[in-house]
Amino acid sequence: MNILVNALPLTGLLTGIARYVRNLYSCLEKEQAVRLGYFIGRETVPVMPAQNSTATRLLQRERLGRLPGPVVCSLRVAQWLWYERCLRRDILKAGGYNIYHETGFFPPDIGGRLPVVHTVYDLSLRRYAHTHPRERVCFYEFFVRRRLPHAAHVLAISEYVRQEILDEFRLDPQMVTTVPLAADPHFFPRPEERVAVTLARLGIAKPYLLFAGTLEPRKNLKLLIEALPLMRHDISLVLAGWSGWGDKVWLERLRASGLAQRVILSGYVDDEDLACLYSGAISLVYPSLYEGFGLPILEAMACGCPVVCSNTSCLPETAGDAALLVGPHDPEELAAALDQLVENDALQREMSARGRRRAAMFTWEQTARQTMAVFEKTAERYKSQA
Repeated sequence: MNILVNALPLTGLLTGIARYVRNLYSCLEKEQAVRLGYFIGRETVPVMPAQNSTATRLLQRERLGRLPGPVVCSLRVAQWLWYERCLRRDILKAGGYNIYHETGFFPPDIGGRLPVVHTVYDLSLRRYAHTHPRERVCFYEFFVRRRLPHAAHVLAISEYVRQEILDEFRLDPQMVTTVPLAADPHFFPRPEERVAVTLARLGIAKPYLLFAGTLEPRKNLKLLIEALPLMRHDISLVLAGWSGWGDKVWLERLRASGLAQRVILSGYVDDEDLACLYSGAISLVYPSLYEGFGLPILEAMACGCPVVCSNTSCLPETAGDAALLVGPHDPEELAAALDQLVENDALQREMSARGRRRAAMFTWEQTARQTMAVFEKTAERYKSQA
């Protein structure tokens, strides 16, 4: 099978979508009967592109963020239309592809030249629009209903998201398939010596709690900051992730509360540092209001890190029985769960063991097999209808 994929996520920051595309296609590259083309905006390349540097990508986002919202939205629309034009040209030029896999916000209009399989990560741009930049929501709303009919099949990364898609867009249930993700193989427990070196370099002392992810409104950091002073233990909190977008009301409250010395903002860290942070933490704290899968939960579990997360959206589906679940609006409940872990070594060991078993249930090889099955079925249906 010949597969063309939107590889633009592979040229930016290594965040959730990029991890999905890179791990999935690293597995598919091992298949002898598969030929891959990586479309990077203006051309198709035969080799998986390298991620862009963090500094370069963040500078581009900061510059874009200084422009007025309507201007940014218009630029995004123009960029997408140009993307579609280049994609149609490349498909005609190269030929021979059986499927196009869209890994961005919505399917492209490629004039019916190929069947399009579109992966949907979540519906936060609709369900939690207020937690995103306004221009991004504008861009999404302008295209999503115009382009969704161009998808021959839709992949959802959790059953929760699949049901949301069916409820929101009234698609045929046979057209939407759930294919879950997995932790990157790079995430496994690090030796204490390596963890100690990393913590010393980052200026972090044990014991500490860890949050990993973009510092954006949907991650509900407000709850975490409210829970911290309610704990019985004076423990540090490490926030690992790039600054993201949205008002940082939680940061202003933190500075005004006198708790700033307990909170360490490490910024974006590479995978090795992140694995060490997971391996050394008392717990990953993931209080999100809404997620499509919650990949940091499995990453932490794979490193043997106990997890405390919200009981909302897909998170109970991802965590199973291997996390302590709390309400996303109750700081006292969160503080109590964290205190329980800090005080109970036996519970830490139990949750660590449960988490490693849970993470092992998800593999990228399994994700690749299930995705290929959808590609093959969709291509065969398209061929029979041609």
